[in-house]
Amino acid sequence: MRKYFILYFLFIQLGSALANDLLKTAEKAYDSKKYKEAIESYEKLVKDGYKSYQLYFNLGNAYYRNNDIGKAIYYYELSRKIEPNDEDVRINLTKASAKTIDKIDAKENFFISAVKTNVLSTFTTRTWAWFSIISIGLASLLFFVFINSSTLVIKRVSFLISCVLFISFLFSYFLGYSAVQSKYENKFGIILSREVKIMNEPTVSGTSKFSLHEGTKIRVVGNNADWVLIKLDNGNEGWLKLADVGII
Repeated sequence: MRKYFILYFLFIQLGSALANDLLKTAEKAYDSKKYKEAIESYEKLVKDGYKSYQLYFNLGNAYYRNNDIGKAIYYYELSRKIEPNDEDVRINLTKASAKTIDKIDAKENFFISAVKTNVLSTFTTRTWAWFSIISIGLASLLFFVFINSSTLVIKRVSFLISCVLFISFLFSYFLGYSAVQSKYENKFGIILSREVKIMNEPTVSGTSKFSLHEGTKIRVVGNNADWVLIKLDNGNEGWLKLADVGII
């Protein structure tokens, strides 16, 4: 596993002596292969409200070394949510996911699903928004040049480029809108317990439909008190306790 220590600007972000002490304690414990101690220090920072993709990444590494695959994947996913293009996060998440037990076949064509997911996660929603703004801005500017220019070559070139930029605007707007929908309408989670039984109703007296194991990624489609309704890529759904899943 690659090790990625928290950079200097994170210390500025944390902004407290206590937080810095916890970071140093966690790093020292990690170096000494005392992963449980490192986890305790990192978890205290998380409970205190500190958020950073480096913090989540380091906590994921500590859980991975402690053989808590479910929680490792959960924190890698949180890290990737903040910084979707970080290569270290992607590599470690792939390694951890390879150790999960459940292999779920998707109903949707795998290639189409993978391409859609990769394209939408290439940039943040803010970046897609800036692409849209810049594209439509430049397209409008060049179309203005096309209308007011008296030179035939300039008119042709400006019109052609403005059309290309307008198409780019539509493309980036569509992808940005899809990314926003995926981010806010699709809520995902990671199974944290070693094994959980998925029930047909939100009660312990219900009937078990199937079991899932730690690290499995699921879609959360509803909730009822301390229970959540989940759905898998293969279409299977059921209820499990909220305490057994980490919401991304």
